[in-house]
Amino acid sequence: MVFLQHIDLPSGNSKEFPFSIPSFRGLEKLSFSKPITVFVGENGSGKSTLLKALALKINLPAIGSTDLEQDDTLSGFRKFSEGIRTQWSRTRTYRGFFFRAEDYFGFVKRLRTIDQDLKGDIVDFEKNLSGYGLKIAVGAVHGQKEALQRKYGDLTQVSHGEGFLKVLQNRIQPEGIYLIDEPEAALSPQRQLALFSLIKNLATQQNCQFIIATHSPILMSLPDAQILQFDEQVHEVLVEETEHFTIMKNFLNNPEAFLRFL
Repeated sequence: MVFLQHIDLPSGNSKEFPFSIPSFRGLEKLSFSKPITVFVGENGSGKSTLLKALALKINLPAIGSTDLEQDDTLSGFRKFSEGIRTQWSRTRTYRGFFFRAEDYFGFVKRLRTIDQDLKGDIVDFEKNLSGYGLKIAVGAVHGQKEALQRKYGDLTQVSHGEGFLKVLQNRIQPEGIYLIDEPEAALSPQRQLALFSLIKNLATQQNCQFIIATHSPILMSLPDAQILQFDEQVHEVLVEETEHFTIMKNFLNNPEAFLRFL
């Protein structure tokens, strides 16, 4: 399912970030033709910039410690985001989220805050209520705590990669749109393969749409994914044509040839 089909990009002062990014110059429209779209390119090429601006535009909730509208790190993207125009299929989804690798730790902190708040609620109830009313109120709070525990467990007791995958597995719903920025930062190659399988199954069996910015040749190889290369312009490529894939393949085939020049 492709919910978001096209976006029209704004024009602006070519000396002002992010309008100054070379890949955005002259870029008027971007189409999403597959349930999985992968943004690839060098650092600073604009792939994560566009992903963040798009998340702001379609008002996706963020998984982290701060909601997008309150996130000061995104202030430089707001003007660009406001100029984006979106075109959806007749079946627009309002499910989904935006997730950056660095947001994971913010999410863990948010869960801790929620847990502390729930504990505080119990203390308040015990001070101000009694009898059946106290039993009902405290029971409801314990129910919330147990639901969070069942869903996520104790994320402080697992590795970054294990926790990252667990959050994704438990937050993704069918028929949603998910913008994920450089998830490989948290994941070993084995965990990247686990994420590969998760995304593949959700896209093909549960009508989810994914737009992912990545440097990982593993994630670029998602079957039937649309790969958009960000360089002097944005254009569609095959995974074998990406610099990431070529460099990684050549390095693994002959590392000595690279190491001689380092």
